[in-house]
Amino acid sequence: MRAVGRTLVSPVFVGRDAELAALTAALDAAIAGVPTVVLLSGEAGVGKTRLVEEAAERASAAGARVLAGSCIEMGGEGLPFGPLAHVFRSLMRDTSPEELDAFIGPARSDLAQVLPDLDPDSALSTSSLGEGGTARLLELVVGVIERIAADRPLMFVIEDLHWADRSTLDLVALLVRALHANRVLVVVSFRSDELHRSHPLRPLVTGWERVRAVQRIELGRLARAEVARQLEAILGAPPTARLVDQVHQRSEGNAFLVEEILGAIQSGADPDQLPLSLRDVLLARVERLEPPTQRLLRIAAAGGRAVSDRLLAAVAGLEEAELDAALRDAVEHHVLVVDETERGYVFRHALTRDAIYGDTLPRERVRIHTAYGEALSADPALAGGNVAVAAALALHWRAAHDLPRALEASIEAAQLAAGYAPAEALGHLERALEIWPQVPDAAERTGIDVVEALRRAGLTAYAAGALDRSLAMFDEALAKLGADADPERRALLMEARAAAVLDTGREAEARLELERAAALLPAEPPSDARAVVLTALASQLGVVGDFEGALAAAEQAVAAATGLGAPRREAPARMMLGMALAYLEGDRGLPELETALRLAEEAEDHATALRGHLNLSDALQTLGRSRESAEVAERGMQLAARVGLTRSVYGVLVAINRAEAQFHLGQWDEGHRVLTHAIDTGPASPFASEILDHRARIAALAGRYEGARADLEAAHRLVPEPLGVQYSFARSFAAAEMSRALGDAAGAREDLRRALDYEVAPIARYSWQLVWLGLRVEAEASEPAPERVAALEALSRELSATTPPALAYRALAAAESARVADHDANWAEAIDAARRAEDPYLIAYGLLRRAEVACAEADREAASAALAEAARLAEALGAAPLLDEARALARRGRLRIEADAPEAETAKAGIDAFGLTQREREVLELLADGRSNPQIAAELFISRKTASVHVSNILGKLGVASRGEAAAVAHRLGLRATASPTS
Repeated sequence: MRAVGRTLVSPVFVGRDAELAALTAALDAAIAGVPTVVLLSGEAGVGKTRLVEEAAERASAAGARVLAGSCIEMGGEGLPFGPLAHVFRSLMRDTSPEELDAFIGPARSDLAQVLPDLDPDSALSTSSLGEGGTARLLELVVGVIERIAADRPLMFVIEDLHWADRSTLDLVALLVRALHANRVLVVVSFRSDELHRSHPLRPLVTGWERVRAVQRIELGRLARAEVARQLEAILGAPPTARLVDQVHQRSEGNAFLVEEILGAIQSGADPDQLPLSLRDVLLARVERLEPPTQRLLRIAAAGGRAVSDRLLAAVAGLEEAELDAALRDAVEHHVLVVDETERGYVFRHALTRDAIYGDTLPRERVRIHTAYGEALSADPALAGGNVAVAAALALHWRAAHDLPRALEASIEAAQLAAGYAPAEALGHLERALEIWPQVPDAAERTGIDVVEALRRAGLTAYAAGALDRSLAMFDEALAKLGADADPERRALLMEARAAAVLDTGREAEARLELERAAALLPAEPPSDARAVVLTALASQLGVVGDFEGALAAAEQAVAAATGLGAPRREAPARMMLGMALAYLEGDRGLPELETALRLAEEAEDHATALRGHLNLSDALQTLGRSRESAEVAERGMQLAARVGLTRSVYGVLVAINRAEAQFHLGQWDEGHRVLTHAIDTGPASPFASEILDHRARIAALAGRYEGARADLEAAHRLVPEPLGVQYSFARSFAAAEMSRALGDAAGAREDLRRALDYEVAPIARYSWQLVWLGLRVEAEASEPAPERVAALEALSRELSATTPPALAYRALAAAESARVADHDANWAEAIDAARRAEDPYLIAYGLLRRAEVACAEADREAASAALAEAARLAEALGAAPLLDEARALARRGRLRIEADAPEAETAKAGIDAFGLTQREREVLELLADGRSNPQIAAELFISRKTASVHVSNILGKLGVASRGEAAAVAHRLGLRATASPTS
């Protein structure tokens, strides 16, 4: 590479004391374990990069690792994940292979799509990342950042965010939300003067500024005294007052312009005749360079902000000596600088590059871009390992007006980007479709027809969240197919369109679209399209509670998949079959779900396997097997974390399933923790809303009404009206329970009425909970609403009740109906049903009501026993309102429950109050962790029979009736298993 001449950059850092102090304080906080995000803004050239460099030096001196990357503009668009390519290249350069393996972990092959050098073989693949796409890649990146920060504190810098692609913006948004308890300082810089009203970064910055971990630093211009210090540092001697006045007046304190104006003066420009515009100031210096240097700079400007040495040489076509002379001239005059790899050149400032490119004549631009296209087509390695060679070719051929080759490159670039950067892939496809009519042999050149191009555009638009554009692409594709087109092709297009329709909230239209698609496909011969369409239809019918219809569709999907011998199609089809059977016939669905999960795992189809954990845990919970449900969901969460799907649809839902199981097991604190962690990962709005709804339900039952209200309000802002009882019941339950507890019967009544106002068949698992709560509201209301009571009782007669949880809610609802009518309620039956369901809250509630009846009948012994157990369970759960009710009843009935309850002593003595042996404590810890007797036996090297005896002894000593109640007591006392689970 060529030598660098005397710099125009001040060797002394001038001004910015307050801003540097703020960055240093943020770094200190990150080192202390408080992750911080700094948004550094300011106009172009004001000195953002220099401030970051100074802060980075301090970070390195403090022992932190610094990784930095810049967004790269290509033809008005950002290069997908451009900053990450810089970061990973630096990481490869500065760490040993062993360290790199530890940091990158399982993400190497996926991250090779960002930086091919990480795994050249994987980088050649054009296959999609699969389920999650960009979200999965982002999660893998966050995992890498967390592992790096665990090694030592990290300062992670992304510059020029105003040029960022959609995927890079998503990464920053995720870092803002998802970095918790990590030693990371994230610094992102952007030009504030570029954020016009429609700029995609503008609303993001507004939202980020409301996050507690985020602080904004706006960098202003330099004062006259600071300009004088800058000039003195550059010149090595005090400048004259006249020079300071001239430079400060023309630059207005912009640090970069100070340097450029001084450079122009040093190059011979008359200080009194300097041009007024920024563009002309920048070009004034370039025009004083030798003609070969000016031509080389125009060639470099067409290549972007940075260009590799070999590519520049190939495009310029100069002899080595002539090329060396021109490069030396450009570097010595501070227009170009050698990049960090020492294999290429970067314009010292993007403003200079923009000015030079804008000054290049149109005809010359065409010739230069043609030369770039020819060079990169002949030897893609000239790009210097740039991941976006196809994207660069698309840009150059389009700028060269070579539409056929621009079309080819755009289709290839879209295919490469679709798996990890769908928004960018969509841009390539839209440009390809724009060009398509002007290229007569477009299909022959690209290997696809226009319908396939439209289908790909529809899929990438859907993946990018652009639903309206997705539907428009699918509609046009279907229109171009024609009436006599291949029915399988039409059906698959309709299935893809139905997914977008469903996400817009038009459930009925989506279902009709899938039914029409299925009707196009005969049962014989079996086809891939039939398996796909019928699986989607079964899933859609299940969501709305039509399990009979879902069963029929799933059976046909399985038949098609097995007829094809396609395990990847059979797994999701059997999954839907298992779910339909589980809701219709209980245990019969479990073998199908287990088979589906096994098929997905054998195929290493991580997304489908995660969906299998989700569905199996859901089915187990439906059957009241909460402990098994929690175990399956936990395994699903571990899989999601391992393969980067925690923030995917299935990753979020499996976490909700885990929390749901813990809720019914009485492990409310653990459920709340799981939900809080899930919301902290920054999931998409619909799933964040559902997480908040479930967390609000726990908070409402625990009496934390402010927290419940805050979660419900936040959930409503994200999704005002969830679709279907499956997704709305937690919100409705939380809102109604809070209204009931606060004496607002009318509000609770309305919340439940809306939730139970079905357009489709109700789902018993969710509806029973709302029916019971609704009848409880009426039983406690000063004036019950007869029409609501009648409606709830009618619904209770319609709902099936075949599982332990459903039977428990039915018994409780029947008892509440009796209360409303002032009849004798069968609380004994309700309590027995709740015990069979192993739900501590329902047990405690039934016991409280039974104690009320006993008090009214003057049966003090029965009242005391029931009330003592109810109070103990409520306290273990953290159900403060229920505990308050129990204590109030004890005061009214002059019953002593605290002294009789073993839990009362735990405030002083903790677990010691129960007299457990050391072995029994070990067993209790494992029991509280959700282990079965065989697992406890294996963990402690004892027989299953001995484990069973220990569990029985523990239940007796704790004074509880079930494993779930024992687990609730253990969790309340803070017991945790210290041993690792056995598999």
